[in-house]
Amino acid sequence: MSRSRRLVVGVLAVCCLLGGCGGGDEGGGTATTTAATSTSSGGATSSTEAASTTAGFSGVVVEAKVTGNQVETASRRVRIDLGQKVRVQVEADRAEEVHVHGYDLKGDVAPGKPAVIDFTANVPGVFEVELEVSGLKLFELQVQ
Repeated sequence: MSRSRRLVVGVLAVCCLLGGCGGGDEGGGTATTTAATSTSSGGATSSTEAASTTAGFSGVVVEAKVTGNQVETASRRVRIDLGQKVRVQVEADRAEEVHVHGYDLKGDVAPGKPAVIDFTANVPGVFEVELEVSGLKLFELQVQ
């Protein structure tokens, strides 16, 4: 599967998780936070299209890149299967905190230091992924 297609699928997955920034952060995801990468566009994609293996990671990779107030992603909403492993990778041109709402997972991003957040999508719903301080929505993850 091409990198851009994986990005779209990953972004769609993240979009689904983000259903609302102010929404409850019920938690429940097993997570690890480190550093990462990103990409482009809109639409909705299923997790089966986004499955990939990246440096020992096997699951859905959702990428986003922020330049100014512009967000590049493969999709604005990503559908993820319940129980699937997810990796959110975000690049930004400024220091910020990436927040996966509903799972209450966070990771720091800065120029040249992407955020990478790995977790298992074990809470169903639609969850927003955003840059927390600026409130810039990156995408939504729809876990079903």
